[in-house]
Amino acid sequence: MVVKLAVGHKGVVSDHQLATLVGIKVLEMGGNAFDAAIAISAVLSVVQPHAGGLGGDAFLLGFIGDEVIAYASSGRSPRGFDADEFMRAKPTRGPLTVTIPGLVALWGDLYDNYATMPLEVLLEPAIKLAYNGFKVGWSLAQASAASEQELIGYKWSSYFKGLKLGEVHRNIDAARTLRAIATRGCSELYYGDLAEKLVVELVEQGVNVGLDDLMEHESHEVKPLKLEVGNIALYELPPNTQGLTTLQLISALYELDLYKYDFKSPERIALWIEPTRNTYLFRDNYLGDPDYVVLDPQSYVKYSSVKSVVAQTNSVGSSKSTGDTTFFIVSDGHAIVGFIQSLFYWFGSGLVAAGFPIQNRAVGFAKKPGLPNSPAPRKQPLHTLSILGVDAGEDKYVVGCVGGDLRPQLHLRVFENIFVYGLHPAKAVNAPRFFYVNPSTTPELVVEEPLNQPQLEGVVTRRAAYLESPGHVHVGVIGRGRVEFSCDVRNEGIAQAVG
Repeated sequence: MVVKLAVGHKGVVSDHQLATLVGIKVLEMGGNAFDAAIAISAVLSVVQPHAGGLGGDAFLLGFIGDEVIAYASSGRSPRGFDADEFMRAKPTRGPLTVTIPGLVALWGDLYDNYATMPLEVLLEPAIKLAYNGFKVGWSLAQASAASEQELIGYKWSSYFKGLKLGEVHRNIDAARTLRAIATRGCSELYYGDLAEKLVVELVEQGVNVGLDDLMEHESHEVKPLKLEVGNIALYELPPNTQGLTTLQLISALYELDLYKYDFKSPERIALWIEPTRNTYLFRDNYLGDPDYVVLDPQSYVKYSSVKSVVAQTNSVGSSKSTGDTTFFIVSDGHAIVGFIQSLFYWFGSGLVAAGFPIQNRAVGFAKKPGLPNSPAPRKQPLHTLSILGVDAGEDKYVVGCVGGDLRPQLHLRVFENIFVYGLHPAKAVNAPRFFYVNPSTTPELVVEEPLNQPQLEGVVTRRAAYLESPGHVHVGVIGRGRVEFSCDVRNEGIAQAVG
């Protein structure tokens, strides 16, 4: 089996080779994992603008020694958000789908609390790439072509229409925005002249947003959810993410004895439909903005707590995407952190401000009233983003992926590949997999070759060629004097380590 693996004293795995190389350079200059994370995130914002960036949100989870840390910077809908019109129109793009971008606020928290290098130095590689240009990669070229028909009428066309593999792409407006932040600090996007520019450009494109919406945004350090399985401790991000769903699925792996089935058994695949359906029902009905979630998420990390709650619960449906994200892991040999940033759909809302696509995260709201995730002004929608941390004693793991609605199942698949079937992480991310699409409504089973398909009544089963199912996963491991980074061969990224 071909693997993309790097082993050393410190290193990076990301979705783009330029971001990985910049992260390595920062580490070699003496920067720590958080210095490198800011630099990597900024480069990804430039070279993969369809997947994440300064117009989107971000989350972090990782370990500093034995300490678990987590941050969330997820934007709210503007004060002027029209929830009734949103539920009537059910838009997937455009001004009604915009929420306040959170990424730069997370940079600010990391810079203030952990960074050791000047912000100007950390953002310089991204500024140069935006100003001088870079060669368009496979993912960006594919996203540009796939988005053209839907986004042709938006400002997106002036920046990202018709990008071709290998051609040089420059974004002077993005370079100027990054330079302003490098010079004046991360708060510039929320309080400074850049904030005023952002508001003006969004209003011109139909968003009912004000400067106060930006000024009130905050990044938070959050307490991760925890599940213990034997001697292993698992951690995930709390709501408004779907991290709880990952822990519930891993709990079901053991509570329902699903770990006893052979990897290739079609019965194993068939038995996962019920716990997947139940955990997604729980997510869609009970999770959302933490200010609106009435239950204690930590009390529901086990699958046994889910079944009784959802027994009388109806599906409310959801609107999710698989092309939403870019994710990376970086370690300086002491700390290891996973960082995920997103716009939701490719290029987000189709709107562009200050040179960057603006997210369409409001699409994550439920389309009916009365739920924790129902739409409202000044509210965070349910986020598909999450990161899995695993403390296995001597080794600590960070697992993350591109996968949207499928993310909890992809985290589960890789976890069981490593801890049940004994695969090395590099093989675990590449192993053939299966998942249920729309499990709480009209489930469709996708099975990668060469896994055997089960016969399930009322479930459409679709065969995917090996390595051609959506989503990809990265794994970082630290312990016993080394770090390892495994990069899913389903994506164009690379892993690199030094020392």
